[in-house]
Amino acid sequence: MKRFITTNYGYLFVVILSCLVTISTLIFQSIRLDEAQSLWVATKSVPEIFHLDAQDVLVPFYEVLLHFWIQLFGTTIAAARILSFLFFVVTLPFLYQLGKEAGNRKIAIVTITLFSLSPFIMWYSSEAHMYTLFALVTTVNHLFFLRFVRSHGRTGKFGYFVTTILGLYTHYFFILLLITQFAFLLLSLLTNNDFEMGVQNELKTQTNRSFHLLCTWIAILIFVGVCFLPWVIYFIESGAAANTQPLIPPPTSSSLFQAFSNFLLGFQSSTLQSFFISLWPVLALSLFLVFTRNTKQEVEYSTYFALATFLPIILVFLGSRIRPIFLTRYLILVTPTLFFLIAWLLAGYQNRIARLGLALLFCCMFALLVYQNIASTTPVKENYEAVANYLAEHATGSDIIAVSAPFTIYPIEYAYSGNTKIVTIPYWNRLQQGAIPKYSHANFIQQMKSYQTQYIHLFVVLSYDQGYEDDIKKYLDTHYKRITLKDFSPGLEVREYQLRYGIITGLRYL
Repeated sequence: MKRFITTNYGYLFVVILSCLVTISTLIFQSIRLDEAQSLWVATKSVPEIFHLDAQDVLVPFYEVLLHFWIQLFGTTIAAARILSFLFFVVTLPFLYQLGKEAGNRKIAIVTITLFSLSPFIMWYSSEAHMYTLFALVTTVNHLFFLRFVRSHGRTGKFGYFVTTILGLYTHYFFILLLITQFAFLLLSLLTNNDFEMGVQNELKTQTNRSFHLLCTWIAILIFVGVCFLPWVIYFIESGAAANTQPLIPPPTSSSLFQAFSNFLLGFQSSTLQSFFISLWPVLALSLFLVFTRNTKQEVEYSTYFALATFLPIILVFLGSRIRPIFLTRYLILVTPTLFFLIAWLLAGYQNRIARLGLALLFCCMFALLVYQNIASTTPVKENYEAVANYLAEHATGSDIIAVSAPFTIYPIEYAYSGNTKIVTIPYWNRLQQGAIPKYSHANFIQQMKSYQTQYIHLFVVLSYDQGYEDDIKKYLDTHYKRITLKDFSPGLEVREYQLRYGIITGLRYL
């Protein structure tokens, strides 16, 4: 008993240590693009939030919560990030309960430890966006769904109904979880392998129960659809995300392994990422062991956990053949069940080697968590605050700042304290309704020529390449004198160009 208590205190210490590292290293970092957009939307009225989200690729639940949160605690990025961190903290007891009910206490505590050590999870636990809320709603939905299935539809219906509605209003990808649950219920009806089965002569009764359960689930989804339909209609009438459609590269086969690498090991440099992806045979072997070994650590509904982990990723990967939508952060909904499966694998071995392997995995994840947070090469870092400070120091009233892609103007405006005019390439008037204008080389040339007659220097902020960044660089480098080029974080740079000559005062042209 003493050893059990000591072990559980050890797990708790690891969870707390991971949270402290995250708070100390991430909450004070520069604002990022998604965060700036969330804050900008959340400062509007609730009807305006609905309108802006309907024109984007968002649903309004998170922004509405953030709207009321910042009314109480202010619009600083630190205050907004605390809300996301609270969602992460609240997820832990629900994830523990899910692991305990589907497995046992050992699997549950290993699950939440892995979840808390994941550099991927901890990165988004301090980002002012909907991702930890998405993970929370998904986890609670899993819990009520399994209670609903275990009781053959007698319990868990209301909780499942509420969390399903909240999930759909948190992220459109929640639909993937509903597809997974339908696939599980249909598979259970056809095979009767995932329910408590009595003797053979009760098979017909069990099939009837499975059919009744599926029908009950469909009835719940009809009521959910009625609650979500107003948003669907409003979304379509508002232009169906016509305002912002960022360029997402199509996924490759390595994208699948990179996704799992991100979930476990976070966002590392390209060298480390390539090394981790090269270890995919080890991952494949581990998955084989999970589903073929004879373990004493039995879990209920292992098929459901496997479907909930892999089916959404496969569906997004296949759907990206039509339109690229494969972003790892959108798939955060698979992480609760993924870490449950890994915990099941690790907790099933009781020998010394297994305990050593678990300890090594914890140490590796923690080390990568720290490295991800402090390394300048972390690919998801966006140091817009340093860019804004640099512009405030170097740009004057006779200069102009141009930002590309246009939607990256949000974090620049949030952090910038100077008085230089800020525009976008291509030019985007946000006061007018409609989509961001498409890039045109002819319009870009005309835009630069108009600035040449009014301003001395042009500061170009480049990030989030939308397919025309090289064209911008080539034209500016061949038509104007480039004065400086400064990198601030991966993919984020500022270029200064001389547009025309004015009166020389000291080292600056006015």
